[in-house]
Amino acid sequence: MNQNHEFQNESEKNNKAMIFYILAALLLLYMGMSAITSYQSFAAYCDNYGLNMSEQWFLGFQTILAAIVPCLVYAALLYGIGLLLDKK
Repeated sequence: MNQNHEFQNESEKNNKAMIFYILAALLLLYMGMSAITSYQSFAAYCDNYGLNMSEQWFLGFQTILAAIVPCLVYAALLYGIGLLLDKK
């Protein structure tokens, strides 16, 4: 009976960790979509104002980076929480 209780606790820990791993993966997918959308909006911005994209590369870099970095940080945080739950 005691072994069954320990197995159930271990299973619950693995399920909680798996939820954080899945959320981290979903955030990485969102990061990719966000990067593509940011690039498309930057290209449209350059088209609308008649700017050359290669001359405005730093603005595009900043725009895409501003969309990517928060998602990457949150995904790493969720992955780290999942690792901590796995080790307990």
